[in-house]
Amino acid sequence: MDEEEGMIHAGIGETQLNNLLAAMNLHCINSKTLKDREIEIGEVMECSAEASERKFLLEEAVEAISLNEDSQQQEGVASLIGQKTGKVLHHTMRSGDCRVCSIANRKGEVPRKHKCSKNWTGSAKAMEPDMVVQMIRDLKEQNVPISELAGDDDSTGYNRAIKEMPDLHMEKTSDRNHVTKNIVNKLYSMKPKHKELSVMVINAITRNFAYMVDQNKGNQTGIENGLRASIDHIFGEHAHCVQSWCGYLKDKTTYKHSSLPHGKDLKSLDLKSDLEKLFLDKLVPNSKKLANLASSQANESLNMTIATKAPKYKHYSASSSLSYRVSSAVLQKNEGYSYVSEVHESSGLSPGTETLKRSLKLNRKRDRKSTVSKTREGKKQRLLLKKKRSSKNSGMEVREGKTYESEIGLEHPDQEEIPEVMEIDKFDKEAITVAPLLVFDLETTGLSRSSDIIQLAACSKDSTFDTYILPSQPISKEATNITKITVRGNNMLYNSKPVNFKYPHQALTDFITFLSEFSCKPILVGHNIKRFDCHILYNALRFYNMYSEFCSHIIGFVDSLDVFKHVVPGLSSYSQTNLVDTLLDETYAAHNALEDTRLLFRLITCTSQGNVISDNITDFIFSSNYPHNCHMHQDNLTTFSEAINCKALSKATALKAARSNLRLCHLKLSIERNGLDGLRALLSELTNQGKVRVTSCKKIIQKMYDFLTPES
Repeated sequence: MDEEEGMIHAGIGETQLNNLLAAMNLHCINSKTLKDREIEIGEVMECSAEASERKFLLEEAVEAISLNEDSQQQEGVASLIGQKTGKVLHHTMRSGDCRVCSIANRKGEVPRKHKCSKNWTGSAKAMEPDMVVQMIRDLKEQNVPISELAGDDDSTGYNRAIKEMPDLHMEKTSDRNHVTKNIVNKLYSMKPKHKELSVMVINAITRNFAYMVDQNKGNQTGIENGLRASIDHIFGEHAHCVQSWCGYLKDKTTYKHSSLPHGKDLKSLDLKSDLEKLFLDKLVPNSKKLANLASSQANESLNMTIATKAPKYKHYSASSSLSYRVSSAVLQKNEGYSYVSEVHESSGLSPGTETLKRSLKLNRKRDRKSTVSKTREGKKQRLLLKKKRSSKNSGMEVREGKTYESEIGLEHPDQEEIPEVMEIDKFDKEAITVAPLLVFDLETTGLSRSSDIIQLAACSKDSTFDTYILPSQPISKEATNITKITVRGNNMLYNSKPVNFKYPHQALTDFITFLSEFSCKPILVGHNIKRFDCHILYNALRFYNMYSEFCSHIIGFVDSLDVFKHVVPGLSSYSQTNLVDTLLDETYAAHNALEDTRLLFRLITCTSQGNVISDNITDFIFSSNYPHNCHMHQDNLTTFSEAINCKALSKATALKAARSNLRLCHLKLSIERNGLDGLRALLSELTNQGKVRVTSCKKIIQKMYDFLTPES
């Protein structure tokens, strides 16, 4: 019976269990045998659940009893949970199907003797009120006084109970979460009609409503005044406001709304009229209910537990299995995870050492989570996580556009996708520590990033690479004076002496082959490469479609210029020749790529400053994709030129947007998809480091929105 209780507790059935056993190459268990064992252990669970409910019912009834109600209509399960104990006091089920009876009817036979699960012939919608009435009647028959029934307002259970049992002295209170959710849904339904009703404004109204309800528990007059004040306040009218919460009454000269766009009052009279219809015409008459809101969160928690033990897609409600699984959920809610061992003992089995150990661990985890969730910090953390999830989803929906909607395939949907936030490259620390350092240097036809390479050299501890490359463009006089390299006809000369050379494609192929021969991927080190050499090398490799292959053989780059500025601050010059003179007290034939690499390798490994690169590598290594990203960022930045010139956007903000892989057209697209909220969601997305993608400043976002929508 251990396996059957485990199946019920874990929420799996015969199919999943035998699939698991088969995958482990173990004998499968006959389904009839499993069903017999399920009935045995299930009946014990049902008895244990009833005993647990009676125990907590007595504990709850010592004080004035207050109950919550809720149900899972698809599963046909309803529960009553005590407000003070938070434990399940009673539950019931409805099922309109029985698998055994259905099979027998199809065959035209009389069903065999069995525990029939079918106890309902009405519609699914009528299940909940019927179950509520039954549970109230059951408690009434046990002489348990019910003072209050708390739940959503989506069924007629309370009304039917009062009609059938007029002697009940029971009040109905609404569920706070359902009330708030209904208000939010109605605000969103109004959103297309009112441009001023943005997501930010909806959130502000919802927060004001929740705060007002909290501050006026049991105070009907306070609720009525608060509903009026919550609307008037956001439109700059403060006759009904209270100084304890209204910042305007505290300081009329400097007050700004903290949660409205630009901190300014709303202006739309049409919006105000619709909000008054919602809050004053519909909610004020129900102020008594709003003053006594309760919570059915405990029922929702139980429903989630039931859903894990009886997944809806498995249709356990067509057999007695549903009753056993619901009883298991009730025991877990009331007694904790230790109920498994207790059911073992009640069935004449060993409680199980590992079972006890596991249940103690889970109980401790549940108690710890429950304790934290009730603290102020825990509540703040939940709100923060909810805000992050909402922000993340909003950003993704704006980037992706409409991807799923009724009959969207028959239309011509917007299929352009805005690029996602670029993740910052992360390096494997272990790989970095064992990677060999390979110093490289280029000589070029000029000082422009579009110059050609005329010499490529690299030097490591045990190997060197050196080649001259025939350029496709003339070498400038300045470059010739510095490098001593010239081209005459089909000859290359260094210091007026002919040298062997290769064509660019062959030279670059040889360099990649040289890199591939290292046992571990090397880190390429060079002087001033972040600003010059990397970009020249990238252009050459990209021209021959070889950059991806090149990147696959290296870990990344390190610019020794930045490292030496950090390690040896205060020098008048950080040119390589000056560093060699200062730190090595030597001179050398500078601007020959091979000599440059040899001296730089000595500088970074043999100076009095220690192992310069190895000691600082994690702080200065950058990705092999860096030059590609720089080119992309520059292209993106040019799209913001007009916005920068019109001062709609600062160059710093535009650069941040460009580095985030955004172009001006992407900002326009976000507005087309969801207006100001869409632009805000895109610009304030979070990176993988938890930082804002571009900006969350309301003023900057509004200014950009105004620039992109001049007609508004």
